Amino acid sequence: MSVHMKEDFEIPNKLMDIYREMAVSPVGLLKNYALNLIYGKIHKYEVENIFFEKKYGQSFEAFKHKIESMEDEEHFEWEDDLNDWEFVVENLKYWKQKLDGLQSE
Repeated sequence: MSVHMKEDFEIPNKLMDIYREMAVSPVGLLKNYALNLIYGKIHKYEVENIFFEKKYGQSFEAFKHKIESMEDEEHFEWEDDLNDWEFVVENLKYWKQKLDGLQSE
């Protein structure tokens, strides 16, 4: 999918000369930049996911099942962590999908 910008922008000649010498396109550079940003986000969420897995000694799904099956018990820290962990898992999934989509272009 291509997005056409209404506003024109110009790449300075010196920069365009460097791109030509290196045999890279500005679009390729933008794609690589986006990939690097996505890799950074994935790494961040993977680290946070590992933190929760180590803290609770189980996967997110197992922990979620444990919290949802509790009756007449309240563990505010666990419930807060479940919300935070769910945010991490959802974002990890989201950015991995974005990565797959960008790599397949």
